[in-house]
Amino acid sequence: MATSPSTPTRARGRATKAKLMTAGVAVFSDKGFRAARVDDIVKRARISHGTFYLYFSSKDDLFEQLVAQVAEELKSLTESLPIIRQTQESRDGLEQWLVSFIELYSTYGPLIRSWTEAERGGVSTQEDVLGTVADALALKVKIRKRKDFDPRIASLALLAMVERVNYFSVTGQVDEEAENLSRTLADIMLDAFFA
Repeated sequence: MATSPSTPTRARGRATKAKLMTAGVAVFSDKGFRAARVDDIVKRARISHGTFYLYFSSKDDLFEQLVAQVAEELKSLTESLPIIRQTQESRDGLEQWLVSFIELYSTYGPLIRSWTEAERGGVSTQEDVLGTVADALALKVKIRKRKDFDPRIASLALLAMVERVNYFSVTGQVDEEAENLSRTLADIMLDAFFA
């Protein structure tokens, strides 16, 4: 099969854009959204300003594309959330899911913090995505109906806890391996749902 003359250019273009996005994650992580500048990003990527503007119209545009990428990964992770019952198999599945969440957060945690900082009023995209994960969690939990117990509120509170513990881990305030962290988080979540 013959390749078109533009194939190497497209591959090079994808690699250049990926390099800029990786540099963007690093700069937003180091400096936060407001303090980050296009100049910082292109220096980190070792790419010219002109090349940056071939792929992104502004720092905001790069940030929005990064947020969309994180949101897509969170969506995939949400879809893999197991049914949660009071069984060992379910517990193991939840622990594995939490390890995946921890890994995703270790990659994008600083960006997620910058994402929070960049809220421009109203409901942020992060709240929408985390709300969607909480809704999925509430639907996956198989518990008896309990008076005055709203599974969605419980799911949102537990997810906020998971996110915050991961924040402490990424910032070095908690030093624990993913497996141990996921085990503790799973214990707390299951106790909350099935107490």
